[in-house]
This record gives sequence, structure tokens and C-alpha cells, in this order.
Amino acid sequence: MLNLQNISLSHGAFTLLDGLNLSLSSGDFMTVIGENGCGKSTLLRCIAGLHASYSGNVTFGQRSVDAWPAKLLAKARAFVNQHNQVQFAFLTEEVLQLGRINQHENLAQSSALICQVAEQLSIGHLFGRDVRTLSGGERQRVFIAKALVQLLPNANEAKTERDFEGKLLLLDEPTSALDFRFQKAMMDVIKGFCQQGLGVMCVSHDINLVLPYATHVILLANGRCLAQGSAGSVITAQNLHQCFGVMPKLIPQANSVPYITH
Repeated sequence: MLNLQNISLSHGAFTLLDGLNLSLSSGDFMTVIGENGCGKSTLLRCIAGLHASYSGNVTFGQRSVDAWPAKLLAKARAFVNQHNQVQFAFLTEEVLQLGRINQHENLAQSSALICQVAEQLSIGHLFGRDVRTLSGGERQRVFIAKALVQLLPNANEAKTERDFEGKLLLLDEPTSALDFRFQKAMMDVIKGFCQQGLGVMCVSHDINLVLPYATHVILLANGRCLAQGSAGSVITAQNLHQCFGVMPKLIPQANSVPYITH
């Protein structure tokens, strides 16, 4: 579904990304980890089309991202920034409604889909609230919900068990502001959408939280891919030491995904 070939990006004398190659299929949950400043968020922004100066090729759905009409791409790819600010007095439900702006459906149909996602993410009680008054964690859940609402198929289309086939969700630190309960709940919901065909690329510093959900792990260091593959193959003491400069302790788990501690 998504292919990156030799992606490189520099800013002045600084190399942000250096010859990255990776691919992601429908239903994959790809986790991107690495130290601060290694290029994780830059990678997401290249895929989202927010960096125009990179070299290489980003192919989504068998055609270059640049060749997609903007409205059509918005129905197939959503991006949640690490920080989401709202300058106007939008209500929570109005923010979610923006995710349906490219769909041909009536208000009742879009409202039903919005309520469905709001219930899954436990944000229905935030309806009627000015989004600017929400806590950081509440706002984060609202914008993740908006991204999922954006990718839902048209209300007039027949629903299937693979409603998210060929759709891509890009997440930059999606659980950074969430408390312990909502961190796991959010990951469970997103993983459930992966089972419906959604492809996810998730940048996170909370490695122990995201690893059990990941089908693929990318370990970045200085803009380059240090290792990629299953969590068990990528998360080794040697790789983590090379990436972060510290020697961690890995505790084996029953799911073959090690738990990382000092």
C-alpha cells in the first residue's frame, strides 16, 4: 500500500533523512522509534506531503503521493500531528465534522458515523465543549477521532469487515498526553481498525506501550534505518545501545516482544 524508495531530506548542512526504504501493507501497524532529532517526525511529514523538498519516491496505492488529487487523498490518508492547536471556538463535534467535509452524505449520516467513533474513543461526553477548553489528553483523543472519522467510507456505501482497506493513518506521538487508561484503550481501538485493513505508521517514544501492537518496527538513527523487522528482531540490546547510547536490560515476554528497562 505504501512504499518509500531512497527518501532523503536535508536542511542546510543538516541531513534529516538519508536513503530510507520501507513498505507498509494494509493491516500493518508500523512503529517508528529512535532518539530525539533522528528524523521520525520528518519521515511522517514527508509521507503526509508536508515536505516538498525531499528526494526519492513516496508511492501510496500504486501511484506517487504527488499524483493524488487532494480531496481523494484526504479520504485515504490522515495525519495526526504531535501538537494540535485550534484558534477558533469549535465545539468537539464540529472538529469531528470537519473530517467528513469531503464526503457526499447528509448531516444525519455523518453524525451517526461521528457518534460511532466518539463512543469507541470515549469522547462523547466532550460534545458541546469548546475544544480550546479541553485538556491536552482530551484534545489528543479528539484529533485522533477526527482522523479516523476522515477515513471512514461514505455512509451510502455498503459496510464490510474491511472498511479501512487501503487507508493510511499517520500518528506522531499519539499517546503522549494520555493517562495510563486511555493509552491502552487508544491503542486497542487503533489495532482494531488495523484488523479492518487500516495501515498505521506510528512514531512513539513510549516503546514498551506500542511494541506489543506493532507488526513491524523501524529503528532510526541519524536519519538512517538502523534496523527494521519484527519487534523481536529489531529490539536487541546492541541495536538500542547503538541508537540511544545506553545499554538497556531486556526482559523476555511471552509474546516474544521484550520489555525494555534500565
